[in-house]
Amino acid sequence: MDARKVLAIARKDLRVEFRSRATIQFLLLFSFLTLLMFNFASPPFSPALREVGPGLLWFVFIFAGMLGLSRAFIKEKELGTLEGLMLAPVGGVEIVLGKVVYNLCLILLVELFSVPLFIALFDYRVAGSMLDMVLVLTLGLLGFVVVGSFVSAVIMGARGRELVLQVVAMPLLLPVVIPTILALRRVMADGAPLARIGEVRLVLAYITIMSTLSFLLSDSVLEE
Repeated sequence: MDARKVLAIARKDLRVEFRSRATIQFLLLFSFLTLLMFNFASPPFSPALREVGPGLLWFVFIFAGMLGLSRAFIKEKELGTLEGLMLAPVGGVEIVLGKVVYNLCLILLVELFSVPLFIALFDYRVAGSMLDMVLVLTLGLLGFVVVGSFVSAVIMGARGRELVLQVVAMPLLLPVVIPTILALRRVMADGAPLARIGEVRLVLAYITIMSTLSFLLSDSVLEE
């Protein structure tokens, strides 16, 4: 695996994205409107919000992320540029990793926008360390991107690809989403330190498994 090729693919996708800014604007607008609607739907300063807050925050990332992930490989397929990418002197692992880096940059941009907005709109007081909260959330988003990018590559030739992606990816994302929400709740509501949160180890183990599977199958998936 060549890290320079991985970064070149990610840089190419990010350059194209920042020229049009269509996906970025849509993801940020979706995040803003979703949090705003939840803000009006929930009672102000509700004690229950401390418990459900991490779930609400992840709701935004799941659906915003799925909208972004669906474009990673599907866009290449629709524009006919995937064949050219396959003919370039890069392997399937570099292509998949490049898409992972690209998707991670997009979802981290959504995180950078949504977390301060969530805290401001809901007047949420994080009981634990803000750094621990960001680390848990970023780790969960990394797992989300790894799984979602691989599934996007697998189903890019299917009909109704956007719908198929959600149907196939959601069950595979549960081992990331559920432990991350539990870990976030322990940091945000209970104030637990990161070292004492066992769910973090579960997320790390699942990321390792799915990353290994993605790398082993990347060439076969892209060739099909």
